[in-house]
Amino acid sequence: MKHLVPILRVSFFILACWALYLRCQPTEEHTSVSVVSKNGKAVAVAIRGSFVNDKSISAQLKVQLIKPGERLPVLGDFRTEGNEVIFEPVVPLTNGLRYEILLNDTLLSEIEIPVGDSEAPELRSIYPSQDTLPENLLKMYLEFSEPMVEGNSLSHLILIRNDRDTMPGTFLDLQPELWNTEGNVLTLWLDPGRIKRGLIPNEKLGLPLKAGERYTLHLNKLWKSKNGVPLAKNYSKTFAVVKRDDDFPNLGTWKVLNPSFGQKDVLEIKFPQPLDYFLVTECITIRNSNGDVVDGKIEIGDEERVFRFVPNQPWTKGDFTLYVESRLEDLSGNNLNHPFDRDVETKNLGTNPKFFIKEFEILP
Repeated sequence: MKHLVPILRVSFFILACWALYLRCQPTEEHTSVSVVSKNGKAVAVAIRGSFVNDKSISAQLKVQLIKPGERLPVLGDFRTEGNEVIFEPVVPLTNGLRYEILLNDTLLSEIEIPVGDSEAPELRSIYPSQDTLPENLLKMYLEFSEPMVEGNSLSHLILIRNDRDTMPGTFLDLQPELWNTEGNVLTLWLDPGRIKRGLIPNEKLGLPLKAGERYTLHLNKLWKSKNGVPLAKNYSKTFAVVKRDDDFPNLGTWKVLNPSFGQKDVLEIKFPQPLDYFLVTECITIRNSNGDVVDGKIEIGDEERVFRFVPNQPWTKGDFTLYVESRLEDLSGNNLNHPFDRDVETKNLGTNPKFFIKEFEILP
């Protein structure tokens, strides 16, 4: 009998620990997970459960995106409100995708963000827009009508040479991908190591594109917007490749068509060669004789060979100056200071100004 007392004590202790463990676990009947939406976006997840210690629970919760063969952690913050734990992701959860909530690495719940009534997204433009490109082309841009799902873009792209050869590895698989702040413009880089002569990738693999060949870039319609809606259709762009371009832009070759005094006429600048579409919109400003920036609307046309500017206010008489940042590039990455494919071991004896200027005058 005396020997049974320790055994009974141990048994009672184990049962007490098990009961305490069960109290700490949320059960299906006491646990619910709901999605908090705002303006059609899933901005939070509310987890209601019978938790003993909300603070310890919030420290042990995780939210992960479910993808084929992998789980990706979702960044965000947890906070407690009464008997609920609220998870707020850094960016809203994506419509049409599934997520899982884990407590102490044990699956608590799975949720799928519903797809709303959003219209199908569209591919608005592919830049460069022309159909003849240099073989040392450095990058391309895809502009969509709305923010798109990020992180797996290359799986939706196929580059075909001469209608028969698939060209994998042409674009760099960068992570994170290079999207603009709004999430609707993706920058695709061709491998600079293969473009710059003298580097090992160039010597072993050659240029990503070759002069005399014809290429087609295909985008499949499975690519979804952040609202979970796939593209309206498949898209493609066909272009021919010509010899490389190693001449960097020169303001001395730009033609400025002066607007009329007292009118909101268009100021037009013509370039002898196409320039990087988005850099043109960022790198050129116009200042009056007082040095003040002239506000207005910019439009790029003629396959990135023309810059048009319409002021918010009528033009006044006097001297004006174009301020052009030296980082402005052509399609091959040649900027205003030097070509992209230059000998980096050669000492630069000159200066590399941050701005270049070109003056023009408006007469009454």
